[in-house]
Amino acid sequence: MPDRPDELTLRILALIADGATAAEAAAACNVSESTLNRRLQALRRQWELENNMQVLVRAVRIGLV
Repeated sequence: MPDRPDELTLRILALIADGATAAEAAAACNVSESTLNRRLQALRRQWELENNMQVLVRAVRIGLV
């Protein structure tokens, strides 16, 4: 099982899984879109995935969102 992301990253994942755009999720979390994208990119690297959809699917499958 991959390492558990921090609370901010989990909130970002939950918002995007609920249909928020990157801009909407970033605004709701009070971070820039660049920060949001860096966090998702870090998860892609850590989990060895190719895109954000795969990150979301993995997060759902392992019960993070």
